[in-house]
Amino acid sequence: MTVAIEDETRRPVGYGVIANVSESGACIWTDSSLGEYGRVLMRVSFGRLSEVHEIAGVVVWEAIENGAHGARLRRFGIEWCDASPACIARLRELALQAIDGPVTPTGPLSPVRPAFSH
Repeated sequence: MTVAIEDETRRPVGYGVIANVSESGACIWTDSSLGEYGRVLMRVSFGRLSEVHEIAGVVVWEAIENGAHGARLRRFGIEWCDASPACIARLRELALQAIDGPVTPTGPLSPVRPAFSH
């Protein structure tokens, strides 16, 4: 899932891909440097739906890796600050579908993959 990322003043910072989602946050891959912003606002839309959700978060960790051909790959751990439970549940459902195909969650949701792991 792609996400548009803005700083606290709603100035566009870049775009990213949500790598995994938990109830407390997410891992975002992006070419942008988010570490300097602290608090970020992410805009997420869900596939065919035209509804856009805004989710506030705080950057809690950053990992920079060397990719192919000298590219710098950046991962950021984002802890949710202001996200509706329904939005997080939808994010998690979509992430599970991307990994395993259609899923109907039962009982409490668990992380798709361990969040905030390096």
